[in-house]
Amino acid sequence: MSNRLIVFELSGEYGHFRKFNTTTSPLTYPIPTRTALTGLLGAVLGVEREIAPGRFLDGIIPVNELFASSICGLAVQLLAPVRKVNIGFNLLDTGNSFFEIKKSGRTQIEFELLKDPRFRVFVHHQEASVFDSLWKKLSNTSHHFTPYLGLSQFTATLTNATQCTMVERSGSGSTIPIKSAVNLSEINAYPPIEFDQNAHYYVETMPLELSRDRVVTRYGEILINADGDIAPVYANHWFETSDFGNILFL
Repeated sequence: MSNRLIVFELSGEYGHFRKFNTTTSPLTYPIPTRTALTGLLGAVLGVEREIAPGRFLDGIIPVNELFASSICGLAVQLLAPVRKVNIGFNLLDTGNSFFEIKKSGRTQIEFELLKDPRFRVFVHHQEASVFDSLWKKLSNTSHHFTPYLGLSQFTATLTNATQCTMVERSGSGSTIPIKSAVNLSEINAYPPIEFDQNAHYYVETMPLELSRDRVVTRYGEILINADGDIAPVYANHWFETSDFGNILFL
């Protein structure tokens, strides 16, 4: 197993990673989901999308399989406190038929957005060819498609790409300072963390993996320190990076 990691910073003016259980007024997760990160990495590499539900061009491996958790580890760290704003979007009323859309009015829907989001993303991949191609694209800022933060109008900026090494550690009995978001579904201890009364936490049920026809195959309870600080976790195993502290993959 390779111990190399690609690390880069992900930021933008706004971001929106829609919660799956919201309808009329879309709410956002405080960090990009693992599924959103695989889409972003696919855009960097130039992986083509499906031509029909579940159908892809010959030779195209869907991003959900290319970055499956069995061969790819993804972790995300908050670099700035979570800030949210609500902004109204004018959307087309598509309740009528295709030929009547031009006649119909627009519906204003209020979206919850992340304001000035900034993250650090860690990528580990067991296939050297994928790892090297991704590193070449990120280090040269030569993204094939334009990456964005959840919605196509929120262009993402990917900067400070670097490589570092990681070492898997194991132990029990004491808390480990984890800098990344924590998948509580992978933590066996109870309570899973040592809560700081002065800290602010989010615990969100997030989709972690999709099938090629966009059906969620794995969810997780993800804990995020909203202030961007560490989370003291009772972890049985974790990854110690050479330059960025301890992380856990989603």
